[in-house]
Amino acid sequence: MGGDDLESEDEYLDQSWATKTDKRLSTVLDESTTLDRPNTSVLTSKKRGALSTTTSNNDADDSDGENDETSEALSKRQKTGTPRNLLLDAGRGIAEEGTDVQAVFLWTCFTHFRKMDDKGQDDEHNGDDDTDTAQPTTGVINEADKFIQSQFATCRKDDTHQPQRRIYDRSIVTFLKNGALPSLKRLKKWKHTQSPMVLIMCISARRAVALLKDLSSLNCRVAKLFAKHMDVEDQVAMLEQNSYGIAVCTPNRCLKLFGDGDAKGALSLESTELVLVDCHEDHKRFTVCTMNDTAPDLMKFIDIAVLPQMRKRKTIKFAMF
Repeated sequence: MGGDDLESEDEYLDQSWATKTDKRLSTVLDESTTLDRPNTSVLTSKKRGALSTTTSNNDADDSDGENDETSEALSKRQKTGTPRNLLLDAGRGIAEEGTDVQAVFLWTCFTHFRKMDDKGQDDEHNGDDDTDTAQPTTGVINEADKFIQSQFATCRKDDTHQPQRRIYDRSIVTFLKNGALPSLKRLKKWKHTQSPMVLIMCISARRAVALLKDLSSLNCRVAKLFAKHMDVEDQVAMLEQNSYGIAVCTPNRCLKLFGDGDAKGALSLESTELVLVDCHEDHKRFTVCTMNDTAPDLMKFIDIAVLPQMRKRKTIKFAMF
């Protein structure tokens, strides 16, 4: 599983987006910004206290101890409030937020991890070639592709309770039936091979198996696109020979089926209508959008597979469950 040390990635984390969304995320940003600055008032107070208690060696030792404790406390607060934790905190409970917040959050994740991926490619490329001919491989993120609220599907809201937040039973079947899915009838009669109507991106194979059990009540064909019980060759044949209304996937396997090696082109999004990002949290409260093992692959898949379709048509959307 991925680690949570994103400290080296802070330079790519744009914090301005949080102030444009909801109060909760703005509060996180404010706390992070405040804690990143030295707390001069506290330090000054302690210094004055130390100067005023120098009447004896014991008093001086006590003052030094207090200063050490204060510095340690500040260090802990600064660590928990650093920008690297902003993205992780915002991702927790993101499925419960409105589609406007989800759009900005996913775009922030997308730009953050794509830049980190490009930076890694630059370092590898330049390390292999020490001559002056070494060229950066960093791509340019097009702001025209920035995700907007209308590109996110959601289930119907209960307007009598908290209109800014979605109210639904925490069941993926209920979520799909209550408006996230364009048409349940078309889902069950889906005829397009290689391009499922709904693509569900999961954090792990274990989570994918759990969703498969829930989806069984829909009575439609579901493809298993993750590294458990099936190898890539079997999945390629499965996609080419059959049509599936839903595919439950992990990001890395999707990349392999979409554009890597011999499996290239086995998976297509030409007819896909919904890319559902499953925001299930693991035991460390990481999601598929924030875990280092899954987020880079997910954002790369969005870049090479989802965005080209969104540029061509308005019939493909995201959803966050």
